[in-house]
Amino acid sequence: MNVNAFFVFHFVQIVLVESIVMWRMKWDVYRRSFVDALMMNFASMLGLLLGIGPYIRGAGPWGLILFLTYCVMAEGIVLMLLERHDRKKIWTTVLVANLCSGILLAGESFISWIDFSGIFR
Repeated sequence: MNVNAFFVFHFVQIVLVESIVMWRMKWDVYRRSFVDALMMNFASMLGLLLGIGPYIRGAGPWGLILFLTYCVMAEGIVLMLLERHDRKKIWTTVLVANLCSGILLAGESFISWIDFSGIFR
């Protein structure tokens, strides 16, 4: 599975995790948090598919770190353009939300790297 397919496949999971984090960080009611998470992740996925995707070819932690760095920048800019909160709240929310979704993606990547074939012999 290539990198673009990996992150697009996980789009729904990322949006759900980040919307819950935003809601728990008192961003707004859950519906607004979900819509904002959807918008910011759509913008970062669009940029991934159109431009930065080929540069995140590296499997493993470096590709994930590059992807999360890009997502923090793109999603922070989208939330800044919405002008709903001050800068400190926006960047704190974006960092925590992407940290949680990064843990989710790293966990799934780690499980896919483990060779379970010897367990069931």
